[in-house]
Amino acid sequence: MDGIAQVPKTALDVFRMLPEGTLCEVINNTLYMSPAPNFYHQDIVSLLITRIRTWTDEHALGKAIVSPVDVYFEGTMSALQPDIIFVGNKRMEIAKKDGIYGAPDIVVEVLSDDKKRDTVMKKQIYEQAGVQEYFIVDPNTKQVTRFDVQDGAYIVAYEDAKEFRSQILGLTFSL
Repeated sequence: MDGIAQVPKTALDVFRMLPEGTLCEVINNTLYMSPAPNFYHQDIVSLLITRIRTWTDEHALGKAIVSPVDVYFEGTMSALQPDIIFVGNKRMEIAKKDGIYGAPDIVVEVLSDDKKRDTVMKKQIYEQAGVQEYFIVDPNTKQVTRFDVQDGAYIVAYEDAKEFRSQILGLTFSL
C-alpha cells in the first residue's frame, strides 16, 4: 500500500528508523539508549583514536573510525556502536555508507557507567562474530585489557595499566 509506513517488527527495525546520530544500540533484539559519554570517557577515546588513526593512516593498514558508526552483526539481531573500530584493507568490503556489516578486525570500548553492557553483553557478540582483538579500557584507572580469539573463544591476551598494545596493528603506546 502506497503512503503507509511499515510497522516495525523487531527492535532492529525500530533502530533503523531512528535519526542519524542517535545514541542507541540493539543487543539481541533489545534497544539500549545511552546518555552522552562523560568528559573522561571522551578524553580517552580522543587519545586512542588520534594515535590509532595516525598509525593506521601512516602505514596504510585500513580505517580506524570513532563512534557513532553502526556495526551490524548478522544472525544476532544486534547493531552496536563501539567507541573505536578498525577494519583492515583486506576486509574493507564490510564497510558500507550506512555502517559496517560484519565483524571489524579490532573493537575498542571505553567503559561507561553501564559496565555490564561492554564487559558481558557486547563482549559476547564480538566474540561470536570473530572480532580478532577486543579492547576494554577503564577511563578512571587507564587499565587496558585485550581479548584475542583463540579456538573461537576470547582469552585475555594482554592486561596492563596505562599501555595500549595491539598485535594486529603492531602498535604500542602509553595512555
